[in-house]
Amino acid sequence: MGLKMRLPILDLAHALAGRIARANDRRRARHEAQQLKAMSEHELLDLGIGRSEVPALLRGTAGRLRPRNRRS
Repeated sequence: MGLKMRLPILDLAHALAGRIARANDRRRARHEAQQLKAMSEHELLDLGIGRSEVPALLRGTAGRLRPRNRRS
């Protein structure tokens, strides 16, 4: 009986830890987004990015190359 009770408790603990980690990730992402949006055009250019690139950076899609269509 002791082992059967421990497994659900461990599952619950892991699920809770996962939710906390995801919440922290979302909080960090919101903070980073606010910082980027608050920067001036000059500050962004000093970092090597333009204002139009900020949304892609926030989505995490900036800098990814699209696969080229290969012609046979």
